Amino acid sequence: MNSITRYSLRLGSTLAALALLVGVQPAASQVMDRILKEKTIKVGYIPSPPGTIKDPATGEVKGYYVDGLRYIFKAIGVEPVLVETTWTNYAAGLQSGQFDLSIAGTFATVQRAAAVEFTKPIHYLGYSAIVKKGDERFKTLADLNKKDIKIAVVQGGAAHEYVKESFPLANVVALGTSNLTAPFVEVSSGRADVGIEDAWQARRYASQQPGVTDLFQSNPYNLLPIAWSVKRGNQELLNFLNRSIDFMLLTGRWERMANLYGMTGRFYDAPDLKPFGAVVEATDESKK
Repeated sequence: MNSITRYSLRLGSTLAALALLVGVQPAASQVMDRILKEKTIKVGYIPSPPGTIKDPATGEVKGYYVDGLRYIFKAIGVEPVLVETTWTNYAAGLQSGQFDLSIAGTFATVQRAAAVEFTKPIHYLGYSAIVKKGDERFKTLADLNKKDIKIAVVQGGAAHEYVKESFPLANVVALGTSNLTAPFVEVSSGRADVGIEDAWQARRYASQQPGVTDLFQSNPYNLLPIAWSVKRGNQELLNFLNRSIDFMLLTGRWERMANLYGMTGRFYDAPDLKPFGAVVEATDESKK
């Protein structure tokens, strides 16, 4: 093979690679272009109070995630169209184009980050566990990792991933539902020894059901960031959402919306701001 032939092959390979890159880029950027042109965006959600609350009688969806979503897209003249999904199927819904954005308050885990693109954290939340009142078998997390223990979780949820990894000896009862209190109902009914979900759901359930105990109410574990998500590669939409989340949190708008729904059990990372530039003491004359 002479030098001219080798050069031609290398050039052909380079041009082919560039063609692939050029072909990939428009598809990702067209998502935001389409949203702005059509003035609408399909948004996946999972009923999960207080972020998303679905009225079973009317089908109306509200909550501070929904309020924040509508505020953000109203600012650019876009109308969100809500599409209900589940913890098991939301990633597939993004990948298949069923919706462009998921506002499910999703724990951003390593496994999920391989399937979807997460926004920056909106807030943070830990886990707790529900057991029947008077059950003294569980003093620490290690006590849950035993062969004779049944642990109920929502199938496809972050708690499901955590339990499989952390308590391999236990029997996992995976529930095909989007109802985050379902694992606790299994405990109340005697079908499981432990129900695991986020600390806010556990505290809420225990306050309404006197027959159970919230094991880690004062010390939630496995604190994780909660974020929205988009299909992998939709960088322009992701950039827009990240800037919007910054705006909503830093200006206090989202917190005021959340106040309407009571205590959320979530925490957000507020910046510890320092003066930028020289700090000039006010003179007596300027104070007048």
